[in-house]
Amino acid sequence: VIPPPVIHIESYSEDSISFSLKMTTNIKVSGYVVNIYWTFDTHRQEKKTLVIEGEKSIQKVANLTAHTPYEISAWAKTELGDSPLSFVHVVTSGTRPASPSLKAKAINQTAVECSWTGPRNVVYGIFYATSFLELYRSPHNTTTTSHNITVIVQRDEQYLFLV
Repeated sequence: VIPPPVIHIESYSEDSISFSLKMTTNIKVSGYVVNIYWTFDTHRQEKKTLVIEGEKSIQKVANLTAHTPYEISAWAKTELGDSPLSFVHVVTSGTRPASPSLKAKAINQTAVECSWTGPRNVVYGIFYATSFLELYRSPHNTTTTSHNITVIVQRDEQYLFLV
């Protein structure tokens, strides 16, 4: 039987989490697959995936959001196959930034100018879809470090926007 890996939170801050991975077995480990999940504005679950080579590992994930719950799941790739998943939860420290205030204005039938307020020197995600269900499950999206972007959309459709 292959045991799940042990995920240990080494440290965390406002914008990063450091964790270690190890196996409590003599089975040869070739690497790990790690997923970091968080919920974006209750509408959209986000995920980062890390593929890590080797038996033991300490990883640091940066560019995270302050005071946000994160779930880390991992499984090991071994000579006998994949291990079961293991999970840990951690909330980054600090104060969560205020939600941006979004304004969306149609420029023409296929372009929408989106602008918002918020802190500088951060990455913003812009999500848009024609329904709440699509906005939650599989929205169109893009990222930018600026406070405005022009989004190209399909004509004769109404869109929902989230930043």
